Amino acid sequence: MPQNSDYNVVFNYNCQGNSLGMHSKDQIHALFGAQSPLARHIAAYEPRLVQSRMAERVMEAVQAEQPLIVEAPTGTGKTLAYLLPLLAMGQSLIVSTATKALQEQIFSKDIPLLRQVVDRPFSATLLKGRGNYLCRHRFSAFRQIAGSILPSERQWADQVIAWADTTESGDREELLDLPDNLLFWADINAGGNHCTGRRCPHYETCHLTLIRERARKAQMVVVNHHLFFADLALREGGFGELLPDHGVVVFDEAHRIPDVVTQFFGWSLSNLQLRELARDCNREAYDIGADDPALLLALPDLEVAGQQLRDAFPTENRREGLSASDLERNNPPGQALLQVEAALHHLLKVLEPHRERSVGLANCGRRATELIDTAGRIRSSEDPSRVYWYETRERSIFLTASPLETGPTLRELLYPRTKSAIFTSATLATGSRDNGFAFFLDQLGLESSQTLCEQLPLVFDYRQQAILYLPEQMPEPDDAQFPAALTAEISTLLQAARGRSLCLFTSQRMLERVWQGLRGKTPYPLLVQGEMAKGALLERFRRENDSVLLGLASFWEGVDVPGDALSMVIIDRLPFVSPADPLVAARSRWLEINRRNPFQEMYIPKAILSLKQGLGRLLRRSSDRGGMAILDIRLTQKPYGRQLLSALPPARIVRRHQDVADFFATS
Repeated sequence: MPQNSDYNVVFNYNCQGNSLGMHSKDQIHALFGAQSPLARHIAAYEPRLVQSRMAERVMEAVQAEQPLIVEAPTGTGKTLAYLLPLLAMGQSLIVSTATKALQEQIFSKDIPLLRQVVDRPFSATLLKGRGNYLCRHRFSAFRQIAGSILPSERQWADQVIAWADTTESGDREELLDLPDNLLFWADINAGGNHCTGRRCPHYETCHLTLIRERARKAQMVVVNHHLFFADLALREGGFGELLPDHGVVVFDEAHRIPDVVTQFFGWSLSNLQLRELARDCNREAYDIGADDPALLLALPDLEVAGQQLRDAFPTENRREGLSASDLERNNPPGQALLQVEAALHHLLKVLEPHRERSVGLANCGRRATELIDTAGRIRSSEDPSRVYWYETRERSIFLTASPLETGPTLRELLYPRTKSAIFTSATLATGSRDNGFAFFLDQLGLESSQTLCEQLPLVFDYRQQAILYLPEQMPEPDDAQFPAALTAEISTLLQAARGRSLCLFTSQRMLERVWQGLRGKTPYPLLVQGEMAKGALLERFRRENDSVLLGLASFWEGVDVPGDALSMVIIDRLPFVSPADPLVAARSRWLEINRRNPFQEMYIPKAILSLKQGLGRLLRRSSDRGGMAILDIRLTQKPYGRQLLSALPPARIVRRHQDVADFFATS
């Protein structure tokens, strides 16, 4: 389909719907029209109505100093739609993405193009999370004990030591072969907990100091959501922020923001934090020659308290809620948490004489104080705006108090710091009616009357390019017969599509059942999440044109495989969040207390967004063609099925295997 086609161009006005003046519309035409500099630098360029419309709304939001929510389907060209007008207007901005892949694409592909087409010079810098950078102070201590690292990591340590003397950026990705899971990297990175700020003897030459200075001077800074909100959380604590204030913040892949905010504005305590604190105290004490017996004895006591905390919870991997009664002193978790607090208080006491001797030990004291505060908050369980829960993973225990709502945090900390916040993604709306953005607005803490919203039309013609298969007969997902029926359905669909399929599952157990059922019974190569890195799996999937990829949550989004290699997306069941998850359960109770319907206001919207993400893997360019399948009979038999279907791409629905075979026979 030509990119400038008028197919389905009906713009949905939600929330506030103003319009640009004629002068601004002329600016948009100059930026995106057939005679624009953009057209001269892109081969076979054709103006896109949806791209121009998005650019109009971006310009309008900035001029009105209001937030903007815009759902921009695949094929919109949304990155240029927000970057080009903002740079042309001379705005300073931060662009935040959910993935490194988009971050790198913007910096390596889009910005070089924009430098050629924007009629004014601009500076841009890319920032990654603190943990990606070498800390000079911690590294100087590490060099003294480098001989004690694991033999399996010795070669990598030698490589890092040689690199550290020459690197200008301190970015570990300069070492292309460096493994992700190196244990010693945790001892030398510039993570926020370890930063001593201006008191550090290496502050002037610190890689983060230099990066912060570049970011302060740059018109555009490209980051990811984790860095942005980790930095915002540090600002709340008044310590160690990295990002400068900018006039406009654009959140690309914005559907991820509520989960990231929940993560970074929760209170969390783990036995890993205690172990790391003890290890850092020991290293700092060794570095200054402190041989205080009281200090050296306090460190193993802290690690023992951390182990006792882990032992107070189930040995198997589990994620459950924490009640106030669980943490009473007569229950094992409460006893263990009190012991942790006692060990931290004792550490602070014995640290006191040494805190002025060492910036590193002073920082350890600050961290111990923060952990005492966190432990007390979690043990008291007094904040009704938070949900308290724990998660066990092998030898680790994490105690967390997460905010029930993310909106209040954003209202307090984000919006006062920026002139306009722009949120965009291919999946933000949960319906096409006037309240299609109600769920996302609520999560962002925004009022519809004060927010500009736009649900751009689909770029691809789903009625012509795709089908949606819904089985006529299937057991419900909780039926004991479902796994066998699911395997049979997938096998038949793979035959019709000649492999070339992405199968998305909502649970590891179901993925494994289907994988076992298909192995040796289908002629197509089966690629399974976990057998190699995600990038390697996707590369093989693209290369082997008849392969089948079986994946879980991380493959529901961020998979971009245009062309025939991905000709069908198959989803096992409706992706409702688990009611047993402590965050989901607590938010359900909160909605009920406020006389709201959790199923309609949380379960349904989240399922819609997940389905749109998963099915969005299919059509990636205008020449793509393929099938989608949702093998959950509830979609056609339950009353809420119509609501879910109405929010999905309008592909032709088919119910018979023969219809699927006929569709692919013409491919």
